Amino acid sequence: MQKPIPLSLPDIDDSDVAAVTEVLKSGRLSLGDRQLQFEKAIRGRCGCTSALAVSSGTAGLMLCLEALGIGAGDEVITVSFTFVATASVIVHRGATPVFVDIDPHTCNIDYAQIEAAVTRRTKAILVVHVFGHPARMDEIMDIADRFGLLVIEDACEALGATLNGKPVGCMGHAAVFGFYPNKIMTTAEGGVITSNDI
Repeated sequence: MQKPIPLSLPDIDDSDVAAVTEVLKSGRLSLGDRQLQFEKAIRGRCGCTSALAVSSGTAGLMLCLEALGIGAGDEVITVSFTFVATASVIVHRGATPVFVDIDPHTCNIDYAQIEAAVTRRTKAILVVHVFGHPARMDEIMDIADRFGLLVIEDACEALGATLNGKPVGCMGHAAVFGFYPNKIMTTAEGGVITSNDI
């Protein structure tokens, strides 16, 4: 019988265990100093004015859509190759996901197909940086600017990724990073919203 290859394995050492133990002994299991330090570190890494820790990447995407006023009757263009949460948060807000195919070389949204998907009901583009590979944000932001659309980055798999020397997470109007155990970095659960606009 062949041994299965895991999708991901956590890399946890004694310093990680000590840091968790320190928090557990502090009496502040949420909204404490470590959370504030973490948000500050993410702001610094992404070059954003705000970073807000949330319970998951999915919760972060939901909050971004709500904060940007996306709801019933709106359309959100997104990629067809992604985790289910990308589309389900759009549906949960009462909006309609409009799927655009991927570029077969990057597995990211094919920016050349976005413009054809825009209608009078389109309010936003939800971009996914698949497997940590940045989408073509310059071209996507150009389309968004021409049509007056909001751009949300699903950067859940892309902490640390850069495009033309700029970190992902603050190229659009809002972005979300995820920290589930299969992500680049884990906090066991959780996510962060980054933005210069909300």
